[in-house]
Amino acid sequence: MPVKPRPSETQEEFISRCIGEEITAGYEQSQAAAICYSKWDRKELSKQKFSDPLKRVQSKLNFEKKYEGINLQEPAEGLEDACWEGYVAVGLKPAGDGSGRMVPNCVPIETEASKVEMELEKQCMCNLAEYDWDTCVLEQTDRYGSKDIAEKVCGMIKSKYGA
Repeated sequence: MPVKPRPSETQEEFISRCIGEEITAGYEQSQAAAICYSKWDRKELSKQKFSDPLKRVQSKLNFEKKYEGINLQEPAEGLEDACWEGYVAVGLKPAGDGSGRMVPNCVPIETEASKVEMELEKQCMCNLAEYDWDTCVLEQTDRYGSKDIAEKVCGMIKSKYGA
């Protein structure tokens, strides 16, 4: 059953209860925290009454920006499923709301592939067009702990440099 804030709950009470229930449901702690804070924020957003439609739209955009790239719907296995399609989790970052909680650092795959490109060029001083697919996948799997993410990053490199 989805966890929802109770009418008389404070934010602290809800977040504490919610994280425990989400972890029991199979989420890791950082993903559970992101889900619970987003539920609280969504509840608070729904309470607001705007006479100006522009303010309502801006509030929704602010909410979406705050959780941009973070997958709040599907259970995560580590950080692998923590981000939307087209994004990759590169560790954790502070949520940015002063709470001290950590959320997945979701960056566009293209951005991460560019970082990998620069690092590889520095390390091997080689032509990335000649970077072997299997070697790329193996090295990036070690880096990210996920073959799926490694293949996405290597795919971006190969699409740019050819193979």
